[in-house]
Amino acid sequence: MNRFLSVSMGLVLILGISGGVGAGEPRCSIQGHVKSQDGSPVPDAMVVVEQIGMVTATDQEGHFCLTEVGAGTYHLLVSAAGYHDRHSHPIHVNGGETTVDVVLQHTFRSETVVTATRTEKRLDQVPVRTEVVTSEQIRVTESRTLADAVEWTTGVRVESNCQNCNFSQIRMLGLDGAYTQILVDSQALVSSLAQVYGIEQIPARMIERLEIVKGGGSAIYGSGAVGGVVNVIPRQPVEGGGIVESRFEWIDGSPAHSISGSMDWVSPDRESAFTVFGQTDEIPGIDLDGDGFTEVSRRRFDAMGFRGLQYLLDGKARVSMDFTHTTEDRRGGNNLDLPEFMADVAESIDSTRNTANLSWLHSPGGRFDYRLSVAWADTSRETYYGSGGDPNAYGSTENPLWVVDAQFNQGLGSHTLTWGAQYSSDELNDQQPAYDRTIEETYTNLGIYLQDDWVIAKGWELVFGARIDDFSELDSSIVSPRGALMWSPTPLVNVRASVAQGFRGPQVFDEDLHITQVGGEGQVIRNDPGLEEERSFNWVLGLEWTPLVAGGVGLVEVALFRTELRDLFLVIENDDASTDEVEFTRVNHGGAQVDGWELNLGWAKGDSLQLQLGWVSKRSKMDEADPDFGSNEFFRTPDNYGLASVLYRPLNDLELWLGVRYTGEMVVAHYAGWIDEDRLETTPEFLTLDARVAVEFSLLAEPTTKLRLAVGGRNLSNEYQEDLDQGADRDSGYVYGPRMPRSWYATLGFVF
Repeated sequence: MNRFLSVSMGLVLILGISGGVGAGEPRCSIQGHVKSQDGSPVPDAMVVVEQIGMVTATDQEGHFCLTEVGAGTYHLLVSAAGYHDRHSHPIHVNGGETTVDVVLQHTFRSETVVTATRTEKRLDQVPVRTEVVTSEQIRVTESRTLADAVEWTTGVRVESNCQNCNFSQIRMLGLDGAYTQILVDSQALVSSLAQVYGIEQIPARMIERLEIVKGGGSAIYGSGAVGGVVNVIPRQPVEGGGIVESRFEWIDGSPAHSISGSMDWVSPDRESAFTVFGQTDEIPGIDLDGDGFTEVSRRRFDAMGFRGLQYLLDGKARVSMDFTHTTEDRRGGNNLDLPEFMADVAESIDSTRNTANLSWLHSPGGRFDYRLSVAWADTSRETYYGSGGDPNAYGSTENPLWVVDAQFNQGLGSHTLTWGAQYSSDELNDQQPAYDRTIEETYTNLGIYLQDDWVIAKGWELVFGARIDDFSELDSSIVSPRGALMWSPTPLVNVRASVAQGFRGPQVFDEDLHITQVGGEGQVIRNDPGLEEERSFNWVLGLEWTPLVAGGVGLVEVALFRTELRDLFLVIENDDASTDEVEFTRVNHGGAQVDGWELNLGWAKGDSLQLQLGWVSKRSKMDEADPDFGSNEFFRTPDNYGLASVLYRPLNDLELWLGVRYTGEMVVAHYAGWIDEDRLETTPEFLTLDARVAVEFSLLAEPTTKLRLAVGGRNLSNEYQEDLDQGADRDSGYVYGPRMPRSWYATLGFVF
């Protein structure tokens, strides 16, 4: 609580600063109004000066004002949730006041994104298929972390892989979590160590939006972006204000709580902005089957951070700095009130993570701009992975990571050339004496990339390029090409096709850094000394149609995908009977294919009603059966899964939301301990139901000061695994299905 009090005092201090900024705003260089087709104002629409990234938001009357914009010709991009602007607005600033009025149409896929091409584009105009989770969606689903926020995206699954500590992964396109690369502000700051528990250590309070690109991304982001990329875009303040929120939750009857807040300050001339956030969560250890061992690990998570932005050179340049500090104490097993070595089974992790990012964006003139950034992340943890009261199962890990990135964009007629270089240094020092495991590695990578975004003709756009990576664990450089073509026969129809090659280098992965307890012993994964890189080939073909239907806007999207893997990474049992632990080895194992299709249907009528339905059907096979079970199947990946949701606002201050997720049957490995011998299990299907009701009350005379109350539940159908292993000899990795049992929550927030 002392940590959170410190965060709260910081928030109050910033509030005092923001409240002290007085009137007398400078004259607007660019001003205007944003309205919908029916003439009503659109509040909170984002207005971006494309060349320099200067950004503001409309007020409650739809008005916006940009000050101190230097003379020149610019293009404005305007976006708002549920709306679409089909034009980029050219603006000429000559020292006076320039006025522009924008009319938005109700639609899907209207946001501005950067992940697919590393350049800002409206979502419906990106040749590489991209999906967005907005801050509104994060709020409506009451998401606490990245793991909660991303799982309401079609084709994305978040699963728990450990009954003791709840180590989780993000799976896309039917591939394991290690094939998904997580970025923070387009930088690969989530290392293998950070990814073990990291998706639940990125707080929702720091997220402005998530951008998800499925399929090969190695041509832009290097190793690991085979199944796709999740880019966490940090909050960028566009107006002053803040929120303080408290949530009380009952997970299977056990109380949990979360307190969070954020505060934004923007200078009167909008040349400076600052945001600060804090979040603390507590979840108790929960034993669901009465055997005395937890299925939900006990957790205490604290996070705080800030972001500052400053515009310079008459608004043509921007410098930004981010810093985030998180700590988490996580423990599962039994006898949680005793020291770890006095428990029959204990998995205990005390993590500390600090990240910082300094970025410079400059548009000197014309159609040229560049970005320079240096980012740092330091992850450290103290662990205990042990059973039977082992006094030696303690370990420690240190993982400093540096990323230096330079990117340049040059417009030449109908072409936009993007090129740059990225260097990373990932140092890992892991000590687990009880398992005779010492890892002292430094992975370095230099990537050079080039991309051409070519508007061939009206309605036709082609993106092609490649990246060359010089990875320290490989003898030769890796070339990863990519191409994407978009055809827009009408403003309502887009057809996209993309092909990409990618790779994963032979390094230590997140599952290696987690030691699973099975039958009272630890499972340790090591790489084969001759392990070669894994190569991939991916293609996606999709159709997107956004028709006007029944007074609203519809969405019909169908995508076919295929991923081929060569020199597939496979973990097989390779036990040394003379040791206490069970050894596994990662080897290259022939090839594999994943084929499937994805469907997205939606309909929205402004902000009052939004419907979504998503479905994925796929099949995945290895060319050669795995030697442990003799199966060609991919484990832990269902052939069919989907989701549906309804958001209804019958009144301006009343919000109703209902969400359903379906997970089909899948094959899961089950190791001996609680059971007599290893075997494959076919899991049942799951259908979970979430619901939420929220209402806002205006306070005082200020319409922006509100009290927000929400009540709801997760997994109300209480779908949870029924055949969990029990006792000290259980296979803690034999866990599948929904991450949490039924829970109820109530949230109280103060918005100002």
